[in-house]
Amino acid sequence: MNKNFVMKLSVNILVTLIGCAFFFASFDVARGFQQVIGADQYSRFISILLMVLGVLGIGRSILDNRKGLFEGEDLKIFVDMRRAGFRISMMFSLLILNVFLIRRIGYFESGFIFMVLAIFFLGERTPRRFGTSVLFSAGITAIIYVVFGVILNIYLPRGLFIN
Repeated sequence: MNKNFVMKLSVNILVTLIGCAFFFASFDVARGFQQVIGADQYSRFISILLMVLGVLGIGRSILDNRKGLFEGEDLKIFVDMRRAGFRISMMFSLLILNVFLIRRIGYFESGFIFMVLAIFFLGERTPRRFGTSVLFSAGITAIIYVVFGVILNIYLPRGLFIN
């Protein structure tokens, strides 16, 4: 079996499983207050989208394998993924950490931590870069809070500092 096929199939299965996990977790999200579409519906929509894209990707991988498109050289995307292995695994780890932290410390706080670490690990790892990532993340978090929490009045999990 071709390793490119196995890798592409594995990624699509992972996307499908993440969509399923988000779908089942969306039933714990409150509907929200004074919203046309509740906060629970947003997460279900995204999870269904992930599941559909994952299943379509699985089907496409199987069809491409039958057509022999995985024979020959390594696909460019997989060469790039191998080079960026640390960054990709760090982002997946940060995403999983973010999902678990949302319920424990709040949406905005976990989002801030995620952005700081993601920006820092995806670029140069210097003290100046870390300071820049903290300032940028604070600004983005403030904008998201004003837009979604104040203007649109969308329910998001309460936090330790921002309610």
